[in-house]
Amino acid sequence: MDLILRPFEPEDLEAVFALVARTIETSYAGVYERSAIDHFHEHHTRDEIRCAAEEGCTVLLEQDGRLLATGTLVGDHVDRVYVAPEHQGRGLGRRVMAALEARARRDGVRTLRLAASIPARVFYQRLEYRLVSEESHDFPDGARLPWYKMAKDLEPAAADGRSPAASDEGLEWLVEEP
Repeated sequence: MDLILRPFEPEDLEAVFALVARTIETSYAGVYERSAIDHFHEHHTRDEIRCAAEEGCTVLLEQDGRLLATGTLVGDHVDRVYVAPEHQGRGLGRRVMAALEARARRDGVRTLRLAASIPARVFYQRLEYRLVSEESHDFPDGARLPWYKMAKDLEPAAADGRSPAASDEGLEWLVEEP
């Protein structure tokens, strides 16, 4: 069946929360200590997901009614890009990022920014995001959470507000005026 990329709806909250929580547990195990993983969960609560979706643009990538990936754009910041662990490495994250970049171009964003985890850094580098700085958060139990500030300069949208990525990927709904 075909992949469907669509905007977040309020009734998607539980599915997005579950995907993010499961992906954090699976993808960060063995990379980060428990206190760091708990910190990721605290950053991706239902309220945070809902508020970001209301303030910005959250997209969902589905197949056969199953949520496979999601990502959010708020202003010039990309957040909460997660792909179900069993579907990673198949280009789904790249499709979510193409959608968010198309929307950012439409909104006149010149530089996109994001915070990348250790496992996500290479993914973003392949999408031409550059390392801005290496950061870390230290926890009272002695654990550290290393992460990376990254950025990408975007080509301006065409005069009609569309980007080649939008027309090539069938993302016209993302770049149309709300």
